[in-house]
Amino acid sequence: MNSLVNIIRKGGNKKLGSIYKGDYQGTFIPTWMTCVEQNQLERVEISNCLGLFFAVKDAGELDSVKRAAILSNKVMKHGFVQEMENIIDNDLKITHDALSTKVDGIISDTSLIGLKIAGDFTDSCYQPIIQSGGKYDIKVSASSNQDNLSPDVIICSLGARYKGYCANISRTFMVDAPTKVEKTYGTLLACLECMIPGNELKDVVEGAKTFLKKKDPTLLTFLPKNLGFAIGLEFRDGSLVLNNVNTTKFAVGMVFNLAVGFHNVPLTTEDKEKSPEVIQRLEVFSMLIADVVAVQKEGLPEVLTKLSKEFGDVSYSISNENEGAEDADDDDVEVVGETDADGNEVRRSSRAKDEKLASESAAQKRQLRQKELMEKKLAEARRRMGLNGGLAVGVDDLDNAMEAKDLVTYRSAAEFPKDLNTNKLK
Repeated sequence: MNSLVNIIRKGGNKKLGSIYKGDYQGTFIPTWMTCVEQNQLERVEISNCLGLFFAVKDAGELDSVKRAAILSNKVMKHGFVQEMENIIDNDLKITHDALSTKVDGIISDTSLIGLKIAGDFTDSCYQPIIQSGGKYDIKVSASSNQDNLSPDVIICSLGARYKGYCANISRTFMVDAPTKVEKTYGTLLACLECMIPGNELKDVVEGAKTFLKKKDPTLLTFLPKNLGFAIGLEFRDGSLVLNNVNTTKFAVGMVFNLAVGFHNVPLTTEDKEKSPEVIQRLEVFSMLIADVVAVQKEGLPEVLTKLSKEFGDVSYSISNENEGAEDADDDDVEVVGETDADGNEVRRSSRAKDEKLASESAAQKRQLRQKELMEKKLAEARRRMGLNGGLAVGVDDLDNAMEAKDLVTYRSAAEFPKDLNTNKLK
């Protein structure tokens, strides 16, 4: 240690860059710090400088972050969303914590959603956070509780690592959303225009507040104090937080978790009028949208977690009010003729039904088009071969279309015609 101190002194400087914050296990660092103090070296905290250096990703690091973002996106879409829809459609009872554990298992074993990724490459950044039923905490330190998933306003946040690099995604899903919930969701702002090289990190929060003052000032109270943070090998870089005081400037290659939301927005009786019973029980609701974004040299940042945030893609209609059945719109819900454990009819969300019908219709159209193209190609082939006077051959009759006399076979190469051009088709 004395040798290190002598080397520092030979440089003509008594300042020593330090990242030694907090308490440490063992004796090495405390002993070194005592040595530094005894030799009257001035310690300068450089953790922020190192954080700024590591915040800019090179091509290899950015590739790993993108893969982590894709994995997070896939787990949200094919893991959580499918589980949530199954629970809601079949009126199943499962706690937020149990569902969180199930989703976390998908990150550890991606084969559950059809992905083939080595288990050594992937890991969870944290236990997925699932919330509903009027109890919300949109901080990254939140956790899933033991309440059952409720078909109202549902928030899911999850993060996956790929080769050590982190990504994060949050989405809000709404079931039978009243007008205020839908309107508030539409107000969730995009702050990407502020995240360009040269702008300061605090510009994101200031831009958000300016937007809300014009759009809906009543929501300012429910906006979080920070709207995200830099992300990479560390899930959260505490020195690069998107708050209203951080004057650090955006640089090309920086990657952030941009998280915009509203916390505990009140719902009045008037707001819930004509809503189903589960919505009537809500006193407040929260919303959160989080994406991983990479700062670009020109233009807006690239959004790496691409799962849709459009209201039509995250909202569901499954209301079944027995009291007002005569006023119900049967087009919104499908009765499938099944019953649950209590003998009630099982009803499916109209969005799931419409998507299924649209998918089946598209598949039928593709099959018909492919059959037409095949018949056209067969007709052209037979015309060139002079078969059946050029009449078209149906796909269904293909097995009987060719005649043996049209084919000539040879026992060996010696029997090939002398004027044959090899590797040529006629």
